[in-house]
Amino acid sequence: MRERMIINARSDLSWRRRLLSDVVTAAMWAFWILLWLPVFRKLYHVIRLHEGLARGAIQVFRTITPISLTHSSIALLGTCALLLLWTLLPTRRLTHAHDAQTLDDYAEYFELDEGEILAGRDSRICVVRHDEHGNIEGIEPRD
Repeated sequence: MRERMIINARSDLSWRRRLLSDVVTAAMWAFWILLWLPVFRKLYHVIRLHEGLARGAIQVFRTITPISLTHSSIALLGTCALLLLWTLLPTRRLTHAHDAQTLDDYAEYFELDEGEILAGRDSRICVVRHDEHGNIEGIEPRD
C-alpha cells in the first residue's frame, strides 16, 4: 500500500481518448503561445537595440496594440464552444470500479492511529503536524 493515494485514471482511458486529450492540450498551449508572440517579438527588438530594461519595457508596452473587442469575443465564444463540444464526447463506461480506500488503508499509508484520523474527521478544526519532509506526524482536533 505504498503507492500514491492520488487517483490517476489516465491508464484506464483508451489510446484514442488519451491522444485526443493530448492533441487538444497541445493545440491550446500553441494558441496561448501564439497570443504572446507580438510581445516576444517586441521584446526581442528591444533586446537587440541594447536598451535599458526599464526603457525597453516602456517601449514594448507602448507599441503593443490591444486585442480588439471582436477578437476577444471570438476567442471567448470559441473557448466556450470548444468546452461544450468537449462535454459531448462519448463517455466511456466504467468497466471496473476503483478500490475504495478504507480507514485502515489511510492509517497504514500515513502511519497514523485510526483514532487520530477519526478525531480529525469529526472535529470542525484540526491541526495536521508535518515533519521536515512533509510526512504527517499527527492530527490534533480543535473544537
